[in-house]
Amino acid sequence: MNPDVPGEAMVIGVGSVSGAPGASCAALGMAGLWPQHPALPVEADPCGGVVAARFGLSRGPGLNDLAAAARHGATVSGSALFVQQLPLWFSVIVGPGDAREAAGAVAVLAAHPESALRHLAPVVILDLGRLYVDSPALRLLPAADAVVLLTHPSDEHLNHLYTRLPDLQRAVRPGAIGLAVTGRSRYSAPEITEQLGAPVWAQLPHDRWGAGALTGRMTGRAWVRTRLGQALKVLAGQLAAVPRPADLRTVS
Repeated sequence: MNPDVPGEAMVIGVGSVSGAPGASCAALGMAGLWPQHPALPVEADPCGGVVAARFGLSRGPGLNDLAAAARHGATVSGSALFVQQLPLWFSVIVGPGDAREAAGAVAVLAAHPESALRHLAPVVILDLGRLYVDSPALRLLPAADAVVLLTHPSDEHLNHLYTRLPDLQRAVRPGAIGLAVTGRSRYSAPEITEQLGAPVWAQLPHDRWGAGALTGRMTGRAWVRTRLGQALKVLAGQLAAVPRPADLRTVS
């Protein structure tokens, strides 16, 4: 697919249900390492964006501008008017830092997800932030072809995820949700899958070098060779190669 000619985009959601397991890092990393051509990350976190502040970008253009273009349901074709260039070599649509602005913009996108997102780029990766109860980002889930939920592997976080998963799974097609477990766990991927009823698509290591680049604290392209970069590259390739979420194989 020609990345300069938007068609029907593949939409990937990335979020969490508790804690701060690194959804923003994962969304950016997968976007930059998407096979053949970077995907377009969109910071659709209703609690407020962090990418502009982390990377020294401007407040706009960004999510507010995309929401304004999509407000009345007109099809938004192409992303040129909304993106900024990251020092990581690819572009991003940044969310406003103010939570009220961010929540309002996400609510507009959620009201018109197909027309707002499907023609932005060949692949759109939504950073949905923490999917708390009543988050406006929850209404974007049905528009996603796949949703990656990041979680710490502690009993506390896994239990919280267990209580929320049924509601989240009802919002998407069967098999569209998979887990990315961050850090070491005393549970294996098959054990987590069996207990939670959702496949583990990736196990992401704690890696200060990779995370440092993806949060703007370090520069350079060497992050793609870090343990985190390689794990996100595998996850991106898996999602790209098998678009149907139900067919995604579990990463053990």
